[in-house]
Amino acid sequence: MSGQVTSPSLYDALSHPPVRAAGNDVEHTIYRGAGKTTYGKFSYKAPAEGLVQTGWPEAPETHWTDDFEIAWTKTGDKGPLVLFIHGVPCNRAQWEEVQRYVGRFCETIAIDMLGMGESTQPRMYGQRGKDDGDFEQWHWYNDVDYVEKLMQHEYPGREFVLIADDWGSGIASHYAAKHPDRLLALAQFDSVAFDGYPVNEIQAIGRASQIPNTPEGDQMFAQAFGAFDQTLVQILKSMVHMPDTYNQYKLRLLTFPYVQVDYERNGKGDGVSDVAKSTTLRLNMHNIRVLSDRASVLSPALLLPYHPEKNPNGVDYGRITVPTLIGWGEYDNMMPAAQTQRFANVLGTDDVQIEVIPRAGHFAHTDQPLREADSIINFIRRVVGRKAMGDVYLGNEGIWKGDEREMIEDLRSIYGIEATSQL
Repeated sequence: MSGQVTSPSLYDALSHPPVRAAGNDVEHTIYRGAGKTTYGKFSYKAPAEGLVQTGWPEAPETHWTDDFEIAWTKTGDKGPLVLFIHGVPCNRAQWEEVQRYVGRFCETIAIDMLGMGESTQPRMYGQRGKDDGDFEQWHWYNDVDYVEKLMQHEYPGREFVLIADDWGSGIASHYAAKHPDRLLALAQFDSVAFDGYPVNEIQAIGRASQIPNTPEGDQMFAQAFGAFDQTLVQILKSMVHMPDTYNQYKLRLLTFPYVQVDYERNGKGDGVSDVAKSTTLRLNMHNIRVLSDRASVLSPALLLPYHPEKNPNGVDYGRITVPTLIGWGEYDNMMPAAQTQRFANVLGTDDVQIEVIPRAGHFAHTDQPLREADSIINFIRRVVGRKAMGDVYLGNEGIWKGDEREMIEDLRSIYGIEATSQL
C-alpha cells in the first residue's frame, strides 16, 4: 500500500554496516536516561515499642519510641520496580553506581536500613524491659515490617524485584519467605546466610554493646572506639578485591554517618563558617553505638532454616517461590561461596540462577558495578520479559560493532518500547 510504514525486521536490526571502525567501546549514551534522581524519607510507625531513641549528646535523656524514618533514593521511571537493600557497615550509597545503570531499564529505589545511613539511629534494639527479663529480641522480621510498609506506601500494590547483598540479604530472605506474593523475583549477592554468618569483624563491634548504656558507659565506649575510623576503613577494604576500589573520596559516602567527612568545615560551630581546627576527623559515637547494638542481636540461627521447635525464628526458605539469582564475588574472602549451592537446594523454587562475579570480592557491586548491573538486568529481563523493560538492553561492557545505535532503534520499534524518559 502506498505510504505504508513497515516496521523493521530482526534481519534489518542485526544487518547494519558498522558506522565506525570495528572494535568500538561500549557507548552507554544509546540507552534512555534514568530520569531525575530523587531523595526522601518514609515515616515508619513500628507495630510495638521496643527501640530507644536518644538525643545524645545534645539531649542525654532517652525515651522509647515506635516512630522512625527510613531514607531512600529513587532512580529510573520506567520498567519493572526494583528495591535495593545494602550491606553493613554501609548505607544505600553502596548501591548508587549499580542503581544508575539499572535505572535506565527499571524503576528503582534504594533504602538505608534502620540505624544506618540517613535513616533514624535508634539504640538498644528490642531491649526494652531487658533488666526485668521481659523483652522481645530484635529479629530480621522487624526489618521486614518497615520494608513492606515503605513499599506499600510508595508503590501501593506493585510487585517488585528485591535485590540485596551482605547483611541486607538477611532481611531479603525473611521478606521473600513472608511475602512471596509481593515479589517478581529475588536477587542475593554475597549473602549472609545459614551458618556462614556472623563474621569476626562485625562480632567485635557487636560485643561492645555490653558496655553499659549510661553516660559513664558512653565514655568507656568512646575510649574503646577512638580509632574506629581506621577500623572501619580496614573492614571496607577487606571486602573488595580491587585495591583501587576505595580511596579517600569514595570512602566519604560509605563511612557516613560514623565519621565526620567534611574535611573543609570540620569545626564545632555551625559546620559552614568554621574552618577545620585540625586534620583529625570527628567520630559520631552515638551512631557507632547504634551499629554496635544492631550487630549484637542477630544470631546465625536467625538465618538457618525455620523449624517449629528447633528454630522458630529462622527463615522459611521453602516459602521463597519466586525466581532467584544468587551472585557471588569470585574472590570473596568473607562469606563462603560454597553457600551458593545450598540456596539451590533449600528454596521453594527450582528457578535458582547462580553466577560468579569475576575479579570481585565480598562487595562485588563496588568492585565490578558494570558486571553486577549486567547480571541484574539480564536476570530481570528473563523473569519479566524484554517488552516489560524500560529499554532494549545490549550490554554494558565488551567491544561493539559500531551499529548499536541503529540496531537499538530497530529493536525498540519491533518490541514496542518507548525509550524516552518520563521526567
